[in-house]
Amino acid sequence: MVDVTVEHDDARTGADGAGGYLITADGVDKVFSTRAGDVHAVRDVSLSVRHGETLGLVGESGSGKSTMARLMMGLMPPTSGTITFDGVDLSAVHGREMRRLRARMQMVFQNPYGSLLPHYSVSANVAEPLRLHKRGDKESRRKRAIELLTMVGVNPRFADHYPRQFSGGQQQRVAIARALALEPKLLMCDEPTSSLDVSIQAQVLALLDELRTSLGLTLVFISHNLAVVERFADRVAVMCLGQVVEIAPTEVLFDSPRHPYTQQLLAAVLPVTKDPLPAPATPWQPRAEVLPLREVAPGHFVREA
Repeated sequence: MVDVTVEHDDARTGADGAGGYLITADGVDKVFSTRAGDVHAVRDVSLSVRHGETLGLVGESGSGKSTMARLMMGLMPPTSGTITFDGVDLSAVHGREMRRLRARMQMVFQNPYGSLLPHYSVSANVAEPLRLHKRGDKESRRKRAIELLTMVGVNPRFADHYPRQFSGGQQQRVAIARALALEPKLLMCDEPTSSLDVSIQAQVLALLDELRTSLGLTLVFISHNLAVVERFADRVAVMCLGQVVEIAPTEVLFDSPRHPYTQQLLAAVLPVTKDPLPAPATPWQPRAEVLPLREVAPGHFVREA
């Protein structure tokens, strides 16, 4: 059993116990019905992201990270619970209002080539959201696309080349430029560097870091690469079997993980510059029931084990 001190049923007070949240999930469940029966992909998830914050969302494959990302983007409805973006309940808006909200929340996907239109030039790819949202004329959209490509480090001389003519890292830069075209408040990054070489990962992360500072972006950064999350996130939420089992500021979570699953996850990382954290003596096995999160220190929430 995890040593706990203060009970708390959710982690919406997150880092500072105050408001100022851009996006909030409250008691979210997602169940998929299949021929083999119901699959409970997300269970009772409550978390919030402040304006200008980067939240890391980590866990093994199948832990519910990507499903949670799509729920927070309004790409699918939750089975129960609510997702609120900038004070608006996503389940209550449709049509034109949802289209307006979509301009303010954009996504960067794991596979950049798969997310780009292969028969469009990279400038046309970047300009496409502007065209869909009827912003400007063709000339102004192209001008804006070239500005964005330059911002993310793609040479404008190659603006009329096609995605297949670029490396994976350059394709991801194009995808980021496209995501920024509508000047969003929230950037949802779903494994944006996992398909790239390590050196290229560092370049893309440095770009995202520069952009979040210069543009005041709020990011949700989903990854199974803990080293990347440790470098990039302000806070980290750990998911296992659809549940959030621990939330804490990044430094606290990596230095003093409290949940056995988080300890196992960190102990499994191969060390580069320091000794790994010790794993629990007995491997942790998750329970079927959903137990409450408790606040063990200011801003540090752990689900009972």
